[in-house]
Amino acid sequence: MNDTIQIQEYSSKILIVDDEPLIRKILSKYLFEKNYIVETADNGIDALEKLNAGDYELVLTDLRMPAMGGRELLQIMSEKYPDIPKIVLTGYGTNDDIIVALKTGAYDFLTKPITDFTILEHSLERALERKRLNDDRNRYIEQLNQINEIISMLNKGKSTEEIFNTLNVILKKIMPFNRLALASIDWEMNCIINKLIASDRKILLDVDTTIKIDESSLKEAISEKKLYNYPDLNEYYKKNPNSKNTKLLLEEGMRSSLVLPLILNDEMRGFLFFASVQENAFNLEHMAYLESIAGQIAFSIERGELLNKIEKHTKNLENLVEQRAQEILKTQKTTIFALSKLAEARDTETGDHLERIRNYSVLLAQMLKYVGKHSELTNQYLRDLYDSSILHDIGKVGISDGILLKRGILTEEEYEVMKTHTTIGYEALKSASSNLGENSFLKMAMDMTLSHHERWDGKGYPVGLKEDGIPLSARIVAIADVYDALTSKRPYKQAYNHDKSMKIMKEESTRFDPELFNLFIENNGEFNRIRNQKYR
Repeated sequence: MNDTIQIQEYSSKILIVDDEPLIRKILSKYLFEKNYIVETADNGIDALEKLNAGDYELVLTDLRMPAMGGRELLQIMSEKYPDIPKIVLTGYGTNDDIIVALKTGAYDFLTKPITDFTILEHSLERALERKRLNDDRNRYIEQLNQINEIISMLNKGKSTEEIFNTLNVILKKIMPFNRLALASIDWEMNCIINKLIASDRKILLDVDTTIKIDESSLKEAISEKKLYNYPDLNEYYKKNPNSKNTKLLLEEGMRSSLVLPLILNDEMRGFLFFASVQENAFNLEHMAYLESIAGQIAFSIERGELLNKIEKHTKNLENLVEQRAQEILKTQKTTIFALSKLAEARDTETGDHLERIRNYSVLLAQMLKYVGKHSELTNQYLRDLYDSSILHDIGKVGISDGILLKRGILTEEEYEVMKTHTTIGYEALKSASSNLGENSFLKMAMDMTLSHHERWDGKGYPVGLKEDGIPLSARIVAIADVYDALTSKRPYKQAYNHDKSMKIMKEESTRFDPELFNLFIENNGEFNRIRNQKYR
């Protein structure tokens, strides 16, 4: 015979296992009055069926029962349900019974008849508290593992779409959402644009949908830079009947929503939108979890977009060069490649060196751009950097082979001659500029050619400029040039591996712009990837 007492809101669910109806009734009545959900079973077999079918926080069991006794039930529970606390309540307990009960994980051993129910109550409270602490510990460990998994994935530098899809899979293990959307903020257009969407329902509020910030409730989220929970979209829509996007979400079947702002360097970059077909789907624990990883998600999505742009830039190199040719005179384009080929003809290593320097420089400048502190880093600036970076060592055409290709350490006199490649290159480009007219990429080429051996600490050449007195383009190329020189074979040295090169550069860090160098260190794996690419 099975008994179930129905109640509405109680904290813990307890299963009483005893073959005596009177005992079950007395215990059920007492525990019901103490605000527990109570279910009963009259033997071990019946108890196992209930355990297989439902979740229980505690089992209170007799030892001697027909069909299956408490000792066998405890042994099975220790294997199948080790996390459910068990309290033994019996009128015939022996020392052997106590030993078996404790070996199989019983939390306490009480005797019948119960004359003081406070003893039972205290035992229940201690056992349940221990279970809650253990459950919390397991949950926190699982969350920590999931956070580490997410951070590990985000740090691999995948594309924005890959990061988004992985978040959609991993976060579903933690949160009950049916729809995930990524949106970015276009501050020039003053609107929010849906970029990516994943849903198990038909999508009506689709990609590229724009939301005017001033006409949206997200204006508050942007202003306050905090997470927003909309537990009942129907209720929200009743109060905001002009919200077309809420209407579309409701038509998709969504009933609650959670909005996570993506903030980088204290600036709003976009949102992740979670939506569920259930009302009140998201709780405080979900929100706290998201807030704990929001910064990492924001950075990685920005990083993914950066890498997407760089990859697209690389794949469409011929198109970009063609577009550039439409913007500048044909003679200027011819001059760029003619000058760079002069250097390539002198040293077989230089050709690939120029391609690597170009890619290193653009990557570092893109990273600096997304930090958001340098207004001069426009798209035109990046195009100029791409075009002009290959000219940084053009002055070496004026250095004799005996010095340029010497297999060994230069003498002091030879080193002074080698240093003149900066001024030789500058004067050559200055002459080209006067013939071709003023042009932003030639001006940048002159800056980096003259100053890419200047040092942040003022110990460089040819002038001894320091800190911000060195043109930004030269500070960028300086890092790219040193890294490539260390990792490449030269007439006077073999190539160092990536790790040794990083160690040397860290030891010489005072020569570099600290902001640029920190970005280089944090993303050094991307530079190593470029180094390993084949260019021919």
